[in-house]
Amino acid sequence: MSIACKHCGKTIEETGISFCPFCGVRIEERKEKPDAEAETWIRKAMAVTSFPKRKEILEEGLRACPDSREIRWELLFIGEKDPKPPKGRMDFSIIKCSLLQMYRFPDDYPEEKKETMRAQLFTDPKLLSTLQLFEDPEAKHREYLERICEEYIEVFMEDDNRLMNNFLGFRLSKNKEKLLAAPCADIIGRIRTDTGLTGEQRALLADMFYRAFSVRMGGNTEYLDAELP
Repeated sequence: MSIACKHCGKTIEETGISFCPFCGVRIEERKEKPDAEAETWIRKAMAVTSFPKRKEILEEGLRACPDSREIRWELLFIGEKDPKPPKGRMDFSIIKCSLLQMYRFPDDYPEEKKETMRAQLFTDPKLLSTLQLFEDPEAKHREYLERICEEYIEVFMEDDNRLMNNFLGFRLSKNKEKLLAAPCADIIGRIRTDTGLTGEQRALLADMFYRAFSVRMGGNTEYLDAELP
């Protein structure tokens, strides 16, 4: 992101430098002031568990704070309801991290649907425009993908009785790093071989999923490493 030197007025395109390359004066770091009103809207939204309601609150907050990049950021993690939900299967499209279901159940999604899901991870205009609001869009994109992966593991895997030894609806965290290692390795394997993504995109998403697993499992990747090629 370019800035103008307050001393000589020239535009500086370089990032990560401390002195103006034209006049040598120290560059004052530009820091975003926290928006108290926007933070209030975000806290209000995150306090509800209903994703449609959370989206409604965030959109109301964005109307009140149209310049808030933080509200726009939180909206990235809420999807859109599928106008044609799949028959015989619950529609989780409002939960953004459900995009990764295509790597767990690839046969459930036609290629056309997978294309739209991939786009929401990498090329969606709303995603790209929001990333540009931050000083390091590439780092913010990695943060976006890692959070999507973390939320997916938490919501769709740790709560899945088919994978976990959950009892009467209660989540049991014991040995989850072992129980989830094989299905997570399968997901990483499918990401790595997804020809609908570029090589760089495959590597990035697979890396972010691995990192997300490590975070959710408290750093214990022993069983996952054993399952991966």
